Amino acid sequence: MMKQEGNRPYHHGDLRRALLDAAFQLVAERGVSDFTLREVARQAGVSHNAPYHHFADKAELVVALTIEGFQMLDQALRSAYEQTPGTPLERTLAISGAYLRFAIEHPAAFRLMFRPELRQSSHDAKECDAAVKNAADAAFQILLDGISASQRAGLLRTEQSVEMLALALGSTMHGLTVLFLDSILIKEKPSFSIEEKEQTATQIMHMVAQGLVAQ
Repeated sequence: MMKQEGNRPYHHGDLRRALLDAAFQLVAERGVSDFTLREVARQAGVSHNAPYHHFADKAELVVALTIEGFQMLDQALRSAYEQTPGTPLERTLAISGAYLRFAIEHPAAFRLMFRPELRQSSHDAKECDAAVKNAADAAFQILLDGISASQRAGLLRTEQSVEMLALALGSTMHGLTVLFLDSILIKEKPSFSIEEKEQTATQIMHMVAQGLVAQ
């Protein structure tokens, strides 16, 4: 089982939160794999043994970071869907802009979320994988819901399943985001703002969706 919150008091008030924040900072500074639990403890200002009260090893810490990343993504995507005016399809396609913005604002966390090999050494790999999958499924549920609503509104083809359409749109959304992050096939202007990138992502998703709309 993954370790639960301990009862030992710490001056932080919330040791687990302090460790996660420290780890996110190290990931942002050094990359997704170049840090140790000892360095996380030092960054958080606690003893080098303190992380083991919550995480059996670095892999479990990575699992916790990954789950939190997907939870943050979930909030971003749902907010975009709920705040975008227009049809269910327009709201669904707006998710792509929020997905790109999340990756741009949290690049290290975004890359970590899609690096399963970094959490494979966990003591409870099956349980950890299940927890990550649940968090990821929850984050992408809004895409499925939006596609389903678009089908009911007669805006998307119904001969394809919701899952198949989600795969088509989701893979485009993710691939486009990675291309933006790595500056591949993207000729950026010096003043290319996040808002412009969001608009570009949404426009491309509209282009892709044209082949999926109900006739």
